[in-house]
Amino acid sequence: MKKTIALFFFAGWLLAACGKAPTPVATQTAAPAESSPTAVPANHAADVQVAAKMAGLLFDLETVQKNLDDDTTAMAKVTVGAADTVSFDPGLGFGGKLAAPVARPLVQISKVPQGFLDPLPENGAIPGEAGSCGAAAAKPAVTFMTAGGLAVTPQLLADKKLQTLPTDMVTRAQSDPKSLLALINTLVKNGDPRLATAQGWNTLLWDQLKTRQTSAESLMDYQLWNASPEIEQEVADLYEAQLRQMGAPAIVLDAYNASQKSGWYASSLPAPDDALAQMKIEAQMDGSIEGTVHEQREFTITGADQTPQYGVQTGDGTVTWDAPGLGVLTFDVTIRLNKFDDRGHAVGGTVVGIDADKGYTVNMTFLPDGTRKGEILRYGKPVGQLSMSVDENKFQNFLDVSTNQSEPLPNP
Repeated sequence: MKKTIALFFFAGWLLAACGKAPTPVATQTAAPAESSPTAVPANHAADVQVAAKMAGLLFDLETVQKNLDDDTTAMAKVTVGAADTVSFDPGLGFGGKLAAPVARPLVQISKVPQGFLDPLPENGAIPGEAGSCGAAAAKPAVTFMTAGGLAVTPQLLADKKLQTLPTDMVTRAQSDPKSLLALINTLVKNGDPRLATAQGWNTLLWDQLKTRQTSAESLMDYQLWNASPEIEQEVADLYEAQLRQMGAPAIVLDAYNASQKSGWYASSLPAPDDALAQMKIEAQMDGSIEGTVHEQREFTITGADQTPQYGVQTGDGTVTWDAPGLGVLTFDVTIRLNKFDDRGHAVGGTVVGIDADKGYTVNMTFLPDGTRKGEILRYGKPVGQLSMSVDENKFQNFLDVSTNQSEPLPNP
């Protein structure tokens, strides 16, 4: 009786030890006096550096988001494998008992980062390591929001007075004495006359499971609460099937089905507004680029074993760096990604960076084939282009539009 349930966890980050790149020594020159000159003075070296820095920023942000997307897709396909997790020894008539379960969890998860298993930080923002050691060395922290618009924080869990069975009771091998199915086996003694009544089942089993509930502390606790109706149904169905296999009398089966087979996993049932529905990502730049970018991404999980469907991803922020020949550049960055492939990767939308003081605009467009194209403008005049092939994951070359000459992008 294998059932797949959709669980959403934002998942493990690609760890990288990213050191801060040395800051170039600035050589100040006067900025162009006019805000929109008719003739743009040549400054090829500065144009290439702007292109390299913004390409590096995009790569860092994309790497972080790709890790989130890939792990989210994987974690949306968590399986409850109760049917082949445990078996019963029928014994003689209705006198059997649970045989030793195989060494497999009831709820099978993989690649869940420790931050999702640990108690939530006070503000709910779970830290992660940078996805790459690029120019930005973006270090993210992610807060999950509910469909009702609330951040998942320790305060939210306390306000809900949320208690659940310990997560490791269902995610550990069910052969372990501390597992859920091992506990059920110790609570129900076949042949007990109280099993002929619904209240007897409540007293012997369901009420006893409720006493094992503890205060929810982690994101994992919260999401398994959202999945608790499916977990409860799977366990109840499994147990009924084994009662029938063991030849339980009709009076026992009727009493079992009349008992409180739900509501034992958690202190309350989740509502639609409790579902996880949005990521809020804050990426701190700590490389040769400095600043902060905030992103928001909504999502829905449409059913069992389904890839999450993502909505529009938006974001904004300000990043700076010291550029030889130009001084300090300050780019206001806006993100709008509005189309994604079946893996959740962006195939439509733009990332735009503007330094109004120095006259630079960088437009980076996400294309349907999974590549990107970039355009660098100075005071509204195109000065360069960026491109990549379908087998590349970042911009590699800068094309000077005045000379039609292409050159590799330098390290940012």
